[in-house]
Amino acid sequence: MTADEPKGNNAMKPPSHLTRKSAIFAVAIAAVALIRGYADAAPSGTMGPENPPASSAEMAPNAPFLVRGHHVPLATYHGQPLMIWEIATWCGSCKAGLRAFVHHEALIDKSNLKIIVLRDYKNGGYPGITIEKFAAQVAPALLKDPHFVFGDATKQLATAYNPHHYVDIYQLIDAQNQIVTTSSAPSVTFGKIERFIASGSK
Repeated sequence: MTADEPKGNNAMKPPSHLTRKSAIFAVAIAAVALIRGYADAAPSGTMGPENPPASSAEMAPNAPFLVRGHHVPLATYHGQPLMIWEIATWCGSCKAGLRAFVHHEALIDKSNLKIIVLRDYKNGGYPGITIEKFAAQVAPALLKDPHFVFGDATKQLATAYNPHHYVDIYQLIDAQNQIVTTSSAPSVTFGKIERFIASGSK
C-alpha cells in the first residue's frame, strides 16, 4: 500500500466542515418548503370591489339561503330594505365588518333594515367555522338582534349574487326589491350603508 492509497474507512468520510454545511443546507431547504407549504395552505381570496362602476338598478333575484339547515327564500323579506352580505369565516375584513355593525348597532336598530349575513357557498373554498360560531366569537350581541339574520348561501344564491366568488361582498336592496348598491368591507364603506338607511330605502 502506498501513501496515496486510502486507509480503511477513514477514506470514505467527508471532511467534518462539509458535513456541517450539508446539514445546515438541508435544514434551510426544509424550512423554505415548510413556509411555502403554509403559504399554499393559508386561506386566500378576493374581496368584492368597494366602488364598482355605477349601473342602473336591477331587480334582486329571488334565491334561497339556509338558516340552521332550513331553506329560506329571499322573497320572504320583499317589501323591506335588505342588505345581503356574503362572507368567509376566515376572512379578516369580514371580522372587521361585523365589528363595525356592533359599533353602529344603535343606528341599525332604529331603522327597518334587515341585514342577512351569509357564510359564502363552500366558505370561499376553504374549511372554517360555522357562521353561528363566527358571529359568537366576533359579535355575539348581533345573534340576538332581530335586525340580523345569520345563515349560509346556497349555490343558487351565490350564482345570483356572487358569481365572481368574492369572499366579502354585499348588496343593498330597497323596499321595491331593486339592488341599489354593491360593495364590500362594511368597516370601510359603512357610509354607504348609513346613507341607505337615511334614505328610508323606499
